[in-house]
Amino acid sequence: MAINIKNERTVEAVKQLAAFYGMSYTAAIEKAAQDTLRNPRTDQRLAQILEIADAYRNQAKSEIGSDHDLYDENGLYR
Repeated sequence: MAINIKNERTVEAVKQLAAFYGMSYTAAIEKAAQDTLRNPRTDQRLAQILEIADAYRNQAKSEIGSDHDLYDENGLYR
């Protein structure tokens, strides 16, 4: 099965990847495709991290309450 790549930027990227890893163009394309499929996309990871951070922030707010819960009327830590 043949694939004809007509985008010069893509061809150049494949050449650079193949040269970097010391492999054929086919092997470089296969490596890039498998790496991409194996690893979640960066924006998906970022979304997961932000979701975890939001959950932690919401939990911390509900457990701590407000500054009034931490300090007495003189501003001293309870």
